Amino acid sequence: MAAWFTAVAPFLPDIIQMAKPIFTRAKGEEKAPDLVPQQIAELQDAAAQNAESVRVLAAEMQQTLTALQQASGELERKLERANRLSLVAATVAALAFAVAAYALAA
Repeated sequence: MAAWFTAVAPFLPDIIQMAKPIFTRAKGEEKAPDLVPQQIAELQDAAAQNAESVRVLAAEMQQTLTALQQASGELERKLERANRLSLVAATVAALAFAVAAYALAA
């Protein structure tokens, strides 16, 4: 959960700013008859901006996930190589110990 939040945190101010539409307000007590359609248009515009922001965020998250998958594959290969190298080193050390013990016994 924390990893998701840290990935989205830089975009939160933009998302929040686009998510709260500023509706046109009526001046005075009487409401203009065309105020509701104007408010609906503003809400639709805000929704379109939100959809675009979500699309951009999803694309960036997809790129991040792809990069993380590639990096994890590379790290897995390096770890496998290090494990093989340590096994070879341990085998050589055991053989060296056996040769030294044989040389001391003889």
